[in-house]
Amino acid sequence: MTGTPFLFTSKADTLATLSRHADLNIPPLWVFTVAQWRADPEAIMASLPPLVGESELAVRSSSRAEDQKESSGAGAFTSVLHVLAGDRTAFRDAVETVIASYGEDRSDDQVLVQSMVRGIVASGVIMTRVHTDGSPYYVINYDESGQADAITGGRNASKTVFVFRDAQESHCDSRKLCSFIALARRVESLCGSEALDMEFCLDSAGILHLLQVRPICTQARWIVGGDEQVRDKIGFVVGFVTERMGNWPELYGKRTILGVMPDWNPAEMIGVTPRLLASSLYRELITRRVWSQARELMGYRTMPPEELMLMVAGRPFIDVRVSFNSFLPVGLDTITSEALINAWLDRLDSHPQLHDKVEFQVAQTALDFCFDQNLAEWYPGLLTNSRRETFRSALHTLTLGCLDLGPSSTLPWAYDAVTELRNRQAARAPIPAHGLPREAKPLPQLVLLAEECRLFGTLPFSVLARHAFIAESLLRTAVARGAIAPERVAMFKTSVCTISGEMSCDLMSVCRGGMDRQNFLACYGHLRPSSYDILSPRYADREGLFIDSDVAPIAETAASFTLSTEERAGLEALLQEARLDAIAPEGLLEYARRSIAGRELAKFIFTRNLSDMLELLALWGEGIGLSREELSFLDVRDVMEWASHALLRNASVHFNELVTQGRDLFNLGRSIKLGYIIRSPRDVFIVPQHRSAPNFIGEGKVEAPLVRLYPDTHCSVDIVGCIVCIENADPGFDWIFSRGIAGLITMFGGTNSHMAIRCAEFGLPAAIGIGELLFETVTRASSALLNSGTCVLQPL
Repeated sequence: MTGTPFLFTSKADTLATLSRHADLNIPPLWVFTVAQWRADPEAIMASLPPLVGESELAVRSSSRAEDQKESSGAGAFTSVLHVLAGDRTAFRDAVETVIASYGEDRSDDQVLVQSMVRGIVASGVIMTRVHTDGSPYYVINYDESGQADAITGGRNASKTVFVFRDAQESHCDSRKLCSFIALARRVESLCGSEALDMEFCLDSAGILHLLQVRPICTQARWIVGGDEQVRDKIGFVVGFVTERMGNWPELYGKRTILGVMPDWNPAEMIGVTPRLLASSLYRELITRRVWSQARELMGYRTMPPEELMLMVAGRPFIDVRVSFNSFLPVGLDTITSEALINAWLDRLDSHPQLHDKVEFQVAQTALDFCFDQNLAEWYPGLLTNSRRETFRSALHTLTLGCLDLGPSSTLPWAYDAVTELRNRQAARAPIPAHGLPREAKPLPQLVLLAEECRLFGTLPFSVLARHAFIAESLLRTAVARGAIAPERVAMFKTSVCTISGEMSCDLMSVCRGGMDRQNFLACYGHLRPSSYDILSPRYADREGLFIDSDVAPIAETAASFTLSTEERAGLEALLQEARLDAIAPEGLLEYARRSIAGRELAKFIFTRNLSDMLELLALWGEGIGLSREELSFLDVRDVMEWASHALLRNASVHFNELVTQGRDLFNLGRSIKLGYIIRSPRDVFIVPQHRSAPNFIGEGKVEAPLVRLYPDTHCSVDIVGCIVCIENADPGFDWIFSRGIAGLITMFGGTNSHMAIRCAEFGLPAAIGIGELLFETVTRASSALLNSGTCVLQPL
């Protein structure tokens, strides 16, 4: 920016100076000091032209402690809106309220009076930089409720959009958003600054009104050089996305979509901006090849060697075209396959809110009881009768094979593989807490643990997870067809005994003096709230895990579940209609029970290998002078390859250089703003923060205090009777279920995520995967209303 720097003195003075520019549409304003008001309030009121008629006024604070470069004072003082102009008593009260909020007598502070804008249709805040690190984005947070202070008051669920500062108008398809950006750029030019925080509103005539401008007060904490780094790298991101969006060898679909929550949901498992070690472990153990091998075993198409998860500027994204291709059953021709993939992508494109529900509301991955209805409703006229029947037949064959519980089918095979891994773990010596013996070979052992984990852990887990999705789809559509009530399905799920339920009971037993602590840790000590994060302590390393507690378990797991005569008949009719009647209704429930429990068991067991890998890495790091924090920035493949590639330089120097590169990538990932879903290269420049629709789980209604937990939160924190808020649904948080919590809210996760299963098991009210925006809004409140039955989540 060029020109004379703008002098920010007070809210009122700033607006008075800028009001000379008519195109900013600043509402008419009048200003007086506290001293002037104290001297003669009647004279002040007599001199104010607006104190007549039926119009409304805003009586606003304008303290010298507000709107400074070092401190914004945002929200520190009171403003009173909608004061009737002709009501002098109300006006006097409003002024006194504002002055009282200043605290000590500060006679030079001001009171700002403005006409209220009529017919407000949107209001919001624009920051011309990301306030946390100074990244070059306009951050536009706005609300369309018609309330002038909806954003600053924090009462409504709003929209947030990041706009790259160098974005062109052609990148934006919203005229409204373009007008917001134009206002921001105009004010920047007048103030000679690119670090501004401004409030605005839009009226029903389409006129934007500027309500406040102040400097962003966090500039001293911004990353040095971060601006140039983002500008330098964003072009490469656009190039990568553009390349992926085109045709791709051996994949059906004319384009792709990238998302952080479809399919294997890296946002839930490793976070939106994970450190390199966590993301590389997730890739090595699951998303490089294991994920597609599992589906091929179950009857889905044989996939080319494509990775499911892409890393874009340090952020993990699922390539949705790759994911959708893996959901095609064996036996489809090219025309049918191409038509289905394109239709699924188009539906997700037009309904981005389904990005965490693609298996249930976008792709048809099994022959459920609503197959024909959903195909006709979602994709009318997509397939000819012949191709529709071919698709239906292929899914029928796949689903029938999955429902088979015989010894040669994939579900029993997965159980056997997991049992083999458990036996191997029992026979293995534990990883020492500190220091390796001189003869130890940590890197070859690391390689062996990884391969063992893939073969006997994540591969069968992937099979069991897909079975659990199919079971959930069958149960959901049975409810939709009226064969069984949703509350009865919830009751059935409480009868499913999982390893997590056993752990909760065992933890309660330890707290009450029953089970021995060391026996508990021998079984469960490998768990950590962020399974792939070397910085997240294991249960074995956490203080406060075994607090004294007289709190009863949340709910007793039902001993059994029996279908009524009507339910059995209804399910039997659906199975016959779908030609899946080789299995009885009770067999369907047994399939669901084994799938759900098996998935939890497999995850519990393979994460022991994962945890041991992290501890081995920590011990290896000690040997060359690397802390856990430094190790978190390494790619695990770079470490494992040292076991087979001669390193012709000092190891400490070599890996410290890699740590620096990994840390830079992590910082870049936090600075470059990318949404939950990328549908075109344009989404790299214009980044809306999508608001996920919560998945309501469990039963009942609860109103209770909120407690937010983090991976490193001390286990002795008091959460009894509270609604717990966590970012991801990881099994390492299972200790909370022994603390008598009232409900659960997670930022990430779907209806089949770990915590969704746990809450269904306990009948605990929960809102799973509510999205970043709603999560941040809710966790700013002190309490919330959570009603799973009516699908209501309301911060109080």
